[in-house]
Amino acid sequence: MSQVRSLLVEHAVLPERDEYAHRLRAWTATEITALPHLSDQLALRRFVRWRQQRRTRPGPLTNTTAANDKRELRLILSLITYLNASSHTLSTATQELVDQWMLQASRDAFRVRRFLHWSTTSGNNSPLVPPRYGGGTGFNLGGSIGANNEDALKRALSDNTMNPRTRLAIVLTVVYGIRVHRIAELRLENLSVEDGTAGIHLGIVRLELPTATIPWIRMLLAGVPTRRRFGGSTQNSTWVYPSPHHGEHQLPSSLAAHLRIYSVSPVTAHQAATAAIVTQVPPAVVARILGVSLTTAANWQRLTGDRPTYR
Repeated sequence: MSQVRSLLVEHAVLPERDEYAHRLRAWTATEITALPHLSDQLALRRFVRWRQQRRTRPGPLTNTTAANDKRELRLILSLITYLNASSHTLSTATQELVDQWMLQASRDAFRVRRFLHWSTTSGNNSPLVPPRYGGGTGFNLGGSIGANNEDALKRALSDNTMNPRTRLAIVLTVVYGIRVHRIAELRLENLSVEDGTAGIHLGIVRLELPTATIPWIRMLLAGVPTRRRFGGSTQNSTWVYPSPHHGEHQLPSSLAAHLRIYSVSPVTAHQAATAAIVTQVPPAVVARILGVSLTTAANWQRLTGDRPTYR
């Protein structure tokens, strides 16, 4: 259905809309209505409205933001369901019940922090204490990029029959450790070839790429057609990795699945590349390249036991 609508939007039969926000609202409304207690339904609706009002990023909702919101809501629904099974609602829940649920949710429990903090400040249940953020590095720094990643990189640099988008994704994943969701969100305006060097703009940072990538970047900027599932192809002027849906970028999960065809392991590459990058550039630049907070980048630098080389 979504692809049919995308085709109709592209031909101006239907108006454009924020597709990710529309799908998230429809899913959220269905899940909230399924809750057995009206007080819990009202509380969750108010929280969702409060969260939307506090959203500062302009423009339509991105796939990554929508996925994070949905993951948060699933955990909130899990918490409320657990409370209901113990004959409680959010307004009557005890800290003991919340702590018991946290043990079940394990490492993801911290994602309900915002909801529980809102619950206390809005008066729904003042005594509740939100779970502490898990902290830690999130993964093990260092290690080898792995034989499969190395073979995929060699093929990307030498096989001219490969799609330039695939070759670029492999280089960004294996060499620079950039996460798949950030690669999927790249825009054509982020790519450039200046003074004989190819690069990608990540915020205020321009990441220089190997010389071998120059033809790929030029091909992408010139316009590589995107195949449509309904047949044929279309030109794209916005995204490096466009989606079959009108005006959207490719889903990170789809890009990750495509990379796995070439035996690329993003997690292994990210661990190895991050350990190398944090010893070569300042934490502020690491944060821009890898898409993490400045605090996280600084913590990773301390874990390596080395001082970065400022260039």
